[in-house]
Amino acid sequence: MTMDPEFDQQILDLIASGLAGKFKKVTITKSTRLQKELGLDSIGMLALVFRFEELFSIDIAQSGADINVATLHTVDDLITAGRNILSKAQKSRGQ
Repeated sequence: MTMDPEFDQQILDLIASGLAGKFKKVTITKSTRLQKELGLDSIGMLALVFRFEELFSIDIAQSGADINVATLHTVDDLITAGRNILSKAQKSRGQ
């Protein structure tokens, strides 16, 4: 998948939409740390994965994409993983 600023913004918006109270005021950049700066614990990451699947109308498990949320530390990590997941999902659909 090519670099698409619109995709990046969709991911930033997706993250922002799920933040809890005190984290809503944090300015989200690609270097923002998911757990430390945004308070995303394992449940928050799981919720983020579900919202990602809903937003892009994909099922990560069925696409064959392998995601290890323990390796996602920054917003940029999440964007990169999202690109990989969508690429695999498109290939599995034959697009």
